[in-house]
Amino acid sequence: MDDITREKGHGFDFEYLGDEPQKKLEVGNAYQTPGFGLAAQLFCCGARRVIEALGRNEGIAVMKDAVEDFGLERGRQIAARVTELGLPLSFKNWLIYSDIDSSANFEALPAIEEGDLVVTVKNCTFFSAARRWGLEEYAHIYCAHVDYKILAGYNPDIRLVLEERQATGKDFCVFRYGMKQAK
Repeated sequence: MDDITREKGHGFDFEYLGDEPQKKLEVGNAYQTPGFGLAAQLFCCGARRVIEALGRNEGIAVMKDAVEDFGLERGRQIAARVTELGLPLSFKNWLIYSDIDSSANFEALPAIEEGDLVVTVKNCTFFSAARRWGLEEYAHIYCAHVDYKILAGYNPDIRLVLEERQATGKDFCVFRYGMKQAK
């Protein structure tokens, strides 16, 4: 008897489901989407619906505003965490106390150039998950705006120049971080 016939005819029981943990172990995470990727798929599906409902220009404007609100709030939350610890809102502390596990979500190649941190990001789980569902155009709305606002909410003296993959046509993004200098 095949599984569907078994499930429809007899329902579930622990004897039937008993080999699931072992089979799940054998499969591993091959079919799983990391949390940041699931967030991308949710965001992109929502953006698609908003744009369909409101029209391209207005829909993109609404989603951009939502992304910027989200980014500012993320930055404020990180700043509050750092401040509660009695630490300065430095770039280094932003890296340490950030709200995302960059090692699990990005393949980042850091370099120092002229006193700036330059990070080339490949294999971003956000973009990869959006691409897997054919939703890259909606990921762009998020990617083009969120990081600037996170930093603005955390410490507006931190400067970011972002070359994102959708704008450059490359298969990676380049983040250049520095501190704004006093004139």
